[in-house]
Amino acid sequence: MRHLFHRLTIIVAIVLIGLPITFAATIALLPLWSMIERRYGVESVGHSGPADWCFWVVFAVYLLLAALVALRVGRPARGGSSTSSTSDTPAA
Repeated sequence: MRHLFHRLTIIVAIVLIGLPITFAATIALLPLWSMIERRYGVESVGHSGPADWCFWVVFAVYLLLAALVALRVGRPARGGSSTSSTSDTPAA
């Protein structure tokens, strides 16, 4: 039960940290949303900023990246292989 509570706390923290990041990224991507509106005719920029769907797209990408990082961090390291070289000095 404690393990479940710990995971739930981490997930909630990741989502809450992602909200301001996603908001800032959505605003920073305003030129992209304007280009999408011009090119495809999809309403993406209004008088008060990007449309709601723009925020949700960026938020979904953030959650996907966070999940990929969490899976990568949670995976145990492979045994037997080393990524560092055995010698720091170049061969003569």
